[in-house]
Amino acid sequence: MIRLLETLGRHAAAILAGSLFVGLLLPDLARSCRPLVAPAIVGLMVCNVMRIEWRQVSDQLRRPGRAFAVLAWILVGIPVLSAAILALLPLPDGLKQAILLTVSSPVLTAVPTFVLMMGLDGALALFAVIATSILQPIVQPPVVYWLLGVELHLPLGTLMLRLALFIGFGFAIGLALRRGLGRARIQRHDRAIGGAAVAVLVVFGIGVMDGTTALILAEPMLVLLYLVAGLATNFLIQLLGIAIFWAMDRQAGLTTALVGGCRNLANLVAVLGPAAGPELTLFLAVGQFPLYFLPALFGPLYRRLRAPATPPG
Repeated sequence: MIRLLETLGRHAAAILAGSLFVGLLLPDLARSCRPLVAPAIVGLMVCNVMRIEWRQVSDQLRRPGRAFAVLAWILVGIPVLSAAILALLPLPDGLKQAILLTVSSPVLTAVPTFVLMMGLDGALALFAVIATSILQPIVQPPVVYWLLGVELHLPLGTLMLRLALFIGFGFAIGLALRRGLGRARIQRHDRAIGGAAVAVLVVFGIGVMDGTTALILAEPMLVLLYLVAGLATNFLIQLLGIAIFWAMDRQAGLTTALVGGCRNLANLVAVLGPAAGPELTLFLAVGQFPLYFLPALFGPLYRRLRAPATPPG
């Protein structure tokens, strides 16, 4: 079993991308996996919390100015700027709401892995994931309700409580396992735990595609619109981040740009349940494509930008 999990970890990129197409090509399997989406999110959280080197996270606080700037940009700056831009665009209201809920969500849990693949600052990415995930129940609901004016069919306090319980449950299990198994054993089986995270993401990737195949056949232009919007949102936020944080240490600036575009909408969709609505669920589904294909889409750009300029002559 451990060898199988290690193999999954070694071939993560291809396996994750393939899982989305499996969900599209086998809609019955996607329907069967749909109830496992929320447990899969918790399972991924557990796997990642088990592997966290908390010293790397706390080290980021030694530069409080940079840490605050990164979090302010991710949690407030991007949502407010996105709302201002969307107000000028003739897009359906449901799509605008889905974009705003996405860009106000925490950083995608898998981003540190992508960051390391591109040779960027893995510790800063890990800090962004942990900090934004912990702050999500406190920050996202007020930002969504009060600052962005998004209306959800769920009271503010209820949403904050559900997010806190959902995220806290995953963190608690992960911390308990880390304490019970011990750091040495976890480090020894790090690849297997990474493979388990990939397996969980495969279940999530297949399950989140439930209903997407039928929608593609019924309303292909609507799905295409949501897909293009998801790609454009991710890419434009990264470009803005590069422009704004370029003056920072190059690796840190590029890392901030990358993590800003890659968000974990799944937590919010899971706790909203039926209140999520079909538009948000569709955006979550098609939004997986830029995320799962992230290394192939953006890897060459970031590797080129992080390389030091070659002196003339």
